[in-house]
Amino acid sequence: MAPPHQPRASQRPRDTQRSRVYRAETGLSSSPLPGLEACHRFAQRVVGTLWWHARFPDHTLAALPRLRPGNGARQAFYREEEDGTATITLPRRYRTKGVVLHELAHWGLADEEGLAHHGPGFTRLLLDAIEEFCGPDRAAELAAAYREHRVRVSEGAILDGDRLRYGDDERRRLAAARR
Repeated sequence: MAPPHQPRASQRPRDTQRSRVYRAETGLSSSPLPGLEACHRFAQRVVGTLWWHARFPDHTLAALPRLRPGNGARQAFYREEEDGTATITLPRRYRTKGVVLHELAHWGLADEEGLAHHGPGFTRLLLDAIEEFCGPDRAAELAAAYREHRVRVSEGAILDGDRLRYGDDERRRLAAARR
C-alpha cells in the first residue's frame, strides 16, 4: 500500500532553468579558495557584512551552514538536514568564491515561498553577490553568460519593510500565469 500523500510545506515552482544556470556558470573565471577553512572564512566574511544583513537579517553568522568536504560528491550543494541545521557540501574542485556565493544564495532564499531554486530571483541575488564580493568585472562576465544561455534574471531587489527582498517580479509573473 502506498503511503498517503503529504503536501510539501513549501510549494516551489519547477526549476526550469537549473541546467542553463549551471552551463552559464561553467567556464567562468573563478577565485579558488585553498581548502575548506578558507571557504568557511569567506562565507563568514560575506554573512558578516551589512550587505548580507540588509537582505537576510535572520541568516546570521550563528546560523551559518556547516561546510562539509564532499568526499565522493559529484557537485556542490546546499541542504537542510533533518535536525533543522543547514549544510553546504563543497568537493575540492568547487571550492571557489563563486560556488560559495551560489550556495549561500540558496541558503538566503531557502525560506522564500514561490521562488524556483534557480529562478530569476536566485540569479539576480547571485549576480548582486558576485558584484559585491568578486567585483563588477566578474559580475559583467556572469551577466553575459546568463544572456548567452538565456537565463532569466529578476529585476533588482525591492525594499520590503526593513530589508531588501528578491523575486517580487518572479512571484507576480507566476501568479499571473496561474490565473
